[in-house]
This record gives sequence, C-alpha cells and structure tokens, in this order.
Amino acid sequence: MGPHPAVAAIRLAVRRVLHDILTELNTPAGVPAATAAGRTPEGASGLPDSPLVLVACSGGADSMALASALAFEAPRLGIRAGGVTVDHGLQHGSDLRAEEVVLRLRQLGLGPVEATAVTVGREGGPEAAARD
Repeated sequence: MGPHPAVAAIRLAVRRVLHDILTELNTPAGVPAATAAGRTPEGASGLPDSPLVLVACSGGADSMALASALAFEAPRLGIRAGGVTVDHGLQHGSDLRAEEVVLRLRQLGLGPVEATAVTVGREGGPEAAARD
C-alpha cells in the first residue's frame, strides 16, 4: 500500500520540478548530478557540489507538506535540500515560531536550514509589506 493520494500527488509534483532542475543543469533526469559528473555520492542527503534546492516554509500545513515532499524526493535524485523560514516579527513569539519551524525542517532531514528575521515596513499594509 502506497502513500495517501495527497502525499503521492505532492511528491510527484516536487519530483517533476526537481527533474526540471536537473534538466536545466544538463544532467540526465534520474541520474544524480554528481554521478553524471563522474563523482561518487557521499550520503543520502546529497553531495556538497550537487544542486541545492531550498523550500520556503511558514510552518503551516501546506509549506510543511511541500518541505516533507522535498525531503523525500531530493535525496533520490542526488539533490541537496534545505529550508528557510522568515520571522517577520509581526506577532509576539514569532521568533519562537521560526525556531520551531527550523527544528521541524531539520527533523525532516533538510539541511542547510535557516531562520531569517526581517523588519517589515508599513507601506501597503502589513501583509504587502511583509511580502516585500
């Protein structure tokens, strides 16, 4: 029995994007970038010189599902996968939330993982300012 259909769908979508990345790098799809270049893989998390794909993660269900799919698919293609979350500082405790997201991403096996704090202006309202 395979994964839930929703999990399978997001994994497939991520796999397709990763294949596109490998294709853009002139690497045959399904062949780890380092292997195609004649290097030997050093581990499941990808090679230091293999492509690095970062997932932007808010910690919500959608972005965690995307992060999980990336963590599952990337090592199978020899691609390094990491994550980043942004602490916009708009709510009390947002720094703690960012730290929690970093921990969750690391638990998925992603690396590098980083939280970045930003200062949000006021132009266009808080949501537009945060996106900027």
